[in-house]
Amino acid sequence: MHPRPSPGSLPGTMRYISPLFHPRSLHGLIMLGAAAAGLSLSGTAANAQVTTSRNALDALGTPRRPAILPDGGSMSASPSGTTTAGPDNSAGSGTASRGGGDIPGSHAPATAIASPAAIASLPPVATKPPDNPVLRPPELHVPTHPFPMPPEVKADPQARGRAERITGGTRLHFATQAADMNSRMIAALQTFATVMQKLPDQHISITAYGEGRADDPSTPRRVALSRGLAARSVLLHAGIAPTRIYVRAVGLPDENAHGAGADCIDVTRSGVVASNSTGSPSR
Repeated sequence: MHPRPSPGSLPGTMRYISPLFHPRSLHGLIMLGAAAAGLSLSGTAANAQVTTSRNALDALGTPRRPAILPDGGSMSASPSGTTTAGPDNSAGSGTASRGGGDIPGSHAPATAIASPAAIASLPPVATKPPDNPVLRPPELHVPTHPFPMPPEVKADPQARGRAERITGGTRLHFATQAADMNSRMIAALQTFATVMQKLPDQHISITAYGEGRADDPSTPRRVALSRGLAARSVLLHAGIAPTRIYVRAVGLPDENAHGAGADCIDVTRSGVVASNSTGSPSR
């Protein structure tokens, strides 16, 4: 028989093993192996096989979808016919702890019961955004003032003058320092107004000249302006809108007169340069 070693003389692990598990004992070796196997299996995960019954699942029926509350909780009906509200949609024993079962944002517990009428009163969720607002301009009633018509020009039988057709209009000849028109001159302007009524997108230009001295430019311009305004009055009374007529009092003829004398005015439509190359008396 060998003497039993003292506890201090054993290796580090063997110090804590009972004398029953002596290394020289077969029974001790078996127990030591079983202990080592138990320690190695403690770190592995346990596997289990689960068997389900389809008939049992069909007996439970279709799961009910919880209704979402406005504050983020959920609401569902319990098998007894009541409705249970809570963030986890669970039907418990009727009470819930304040720590994790309350509805967020409210003081009601997670198992608060709501009636079907409360569920029906929840506002519907819009499926699309609202239409853009239509902004209409304010209705402003601005009083309109009709354009005052100038006095109508009467034909003067004693007026010495004539009308001449030119490219794109009519040229009127007046007596010296006069602005009176006879019936032939007025008729020529009225005929031109009838043509311009068929061309509503065009304007009428009246270029007026007048006699006078070169050292006194104001006098010929005043004469030219009186002749141009007389022709404008005839056109207005013939139905031409005032916004379509432009009067330009030149005075003494310049290099752009295109053959017009100091006793003339040229009445033409827009976009046409007056010329007497094809001129002929207007009857």
